[in-house]
Amino acid sequence: MSFRRLISLFVGLALLGSALRAAKGEPYPGLERKWTHYQSPNFELYSAKGDRESRDVLEKMELLRALFLDTFKLQPRLPQPVTLYFFARQDEFDAYLPASRRGGDSSYAGYCNSFPDRTVISLAPMNDRSQTRQLVYHEYIHYLFRITEQNPVPWFNEGMAEIFSTMDEDKEWVVLGTPVKGRVQDLHTYPMMPFGQLFAVRSDSPLFKDSVDTGIFYAQSWAFLHYCRFGLHKIPPEKMELFLRVAGSPDIQEKAEQFRAVCKDLLGMDYPELLRELEHYVMSGRFQGRKAPRPAIADPKGYEVRSVPADEMGERLAELMLRSTGSPIANLYVRNRLEQGPDLRLHELMGSVALMADETDVARDHWRQAVELGTTNAAIFRELARLESNTVFAEFNLDYRMPPKRADDLRKLLKKSIECAPTQSMGYEMLAWVEASVSQPEIANVKLVQGHFNTLNDRPRTLLALVLVRMRLGDEKDAADLLKELGKLQPNDWVRYCAELTAARLENRPVDSERLPKLKMPGMRIKMPAITLPH
Repeated sequence: MSFRRLISLFVGLALLGSALRAAKGEPYPGLERKWTHYQSPNFELYSAKGDRESRDVLEKMELLRALFLDTFKLQPRLPQPVTLYFFARQDEFDAYLPASRRGGDSSYAGYCNSFPDRTVISLAPMNDRSQTRQLVYHEYIHYLFRITEQNPVPWFNEGMAEIFSTMDEDKEWVVLGTPVKGRVQDLHTYPMMPFGQLFAVRSDSPLFKDSVDTGIFYAQSWAFLHYCRFGLHKIPPEKMELFLRVAGSPDIQEKAEQFRAVCKDLLGMDYPELLRELEHYVMSGRFQGRKAPRPAIADPKGYEVRSVPADEMGERLAELMLRSTGSPIANLYVRNRLEQGPDLRLHELMGSVALMADETDVARDHWRQAVELGTTNAAIFRELARLESNTVFAEFNLDYRMPPKRADDLRKLLKKSIECAPTQSMGYEMLAWVEASVSQPEIANVKLVQGHFNTLNDRPRTLLALVLVRMRLGDEKDAADLLKELGKLQPNDWVRYCAELTAARLENRPVDSERLPKLKMPGMRIKMPAITLPH
């Protein structure tokens, strides 16, 4: 036996012994309990609780999902599996808490963490059901914004998550807009922020670290959206609806003055007057929710149910421990398990672990193996295609030609991604750039992109790729005509820069420096922004 296999065997035995000692609290608390697996249309649940509570948890998550999608008329475009764990004891739940949630006097009832391959929700026994639901619902709304390819500005994202966090229901109705008690208290304790400051907060702002400003940011964001959606005001419904559509766009932070003008036009108030109106709304205390018919969801009696064997549950709890705490023991356990033979789900997991540690080559290797093992997880195809594309498209270079094998590999990956998630935007956008970078574009793929063009998020960047496709096909007139349409799509500076380089090539003239945005990118080869997922 080789030294490496011997070490692996010792590690495996040690970890097996650790798992068997779980009843004493190390290292996978809860393993000795009876676990049941439930599968609803959009969630899987590993539960150590009773059947009624378990089905109720899944039913409410399905209801929240349906209500959000119905409210905003959205559909999932970047689907990702969601796994829930429902613990029987608080101390067992606490063992899997991320480090950021440990310590202090407060005890957590639940949390929701998103990873590249899947999202994980962990629940403690529900002594205070409203508190547990509020914490989990809030984070799950961020997940829904992300998988529907929305990227709302922080105040809208957090405020809407707070609105949905208090969703309640009965047999016929759902109720949305019930006051968030802690936020109401903050609003009566601390002064509100000027609207210009509130709307300008970015996701990387220091404000999101614990401070008084953090609390009032969440509270004011919630209160303003509550005023917009449920308040008794004289703003015409069609104008308020249009305002809310504009307000959620990530573009508003780049166009602060235009958005201020939109507020004044649609709401009839400039920022100072709007702040006074909100202060009056808060002082009145009339935070009334609103009933709506229950969305149609699957009957919880139809959920698939099975008992979970101890070895499977040990693997799932090791997975949860690794995801939530980064446990070295769990990491070794999973690595040892993979040395014994390939495992699709564990390769997906380790790809995410590697990517979050900035080990992109390792992540690619794990996800390639998951693809070879037949994964149907759309997130794996999407993430792997994104990594491969960002490697290939490091710069904008009109003379670059992608090697045929690399192009074929990327095409297969992207088309499989599109097959798993046909309403997504990213797969079509990346496929356009593959066809723009080869000597002989595949016309069927070009038509596929063009057929979905009006649904894409980054149409300016994709249109630029389609211009290059025309150039590769030798149709320079059509390329030039298409390039003229680019300005109508309000391209960003990077696209405008590349468009001028392309126009100069088409017109056989020098690049006009007066037409170039002032980017710090010298020469004809300029850094291409990486393809990123919504936050």
